[in-house]
Amino acid sequence: MSKRTLMLAIDANFSLTDLDKIQQYVTTSPDFTSWWNHIPMVFMLETELSASVICEHLHTVAPDARFLLTEVNLAATEGYLPDISWKWFEKRAAAVPV
Repeated sequence: MSKRTLMLAIDANFSLTDLDKIQQYVTTSPDFTSWWNHIPMVFMLETELSASVICEHLHTVAPDARFLLTEVNLAATEGYLPDISWKWFEKRAAAVPV
């Protein structure tokens, strides 16, 4: 399996308890080889699992949570973020086979 980068965007209008459960899953699960959370309610996740598998895990952890999970094309990523954020992306983009 190859690593992929997923973006998880969480609805800010749901319970903080569910948010805590999602944060706990993301920060402690072996499902992820790396992650960052430099924007509130948004996680970038590095994983070998498919988005559908991660989605099912998230739904099990917080069944009432609303979120968007999508794969990110590291070659087409732009924005205005601090250098530490871009270094995270650059490290993963360099590892993606062309």
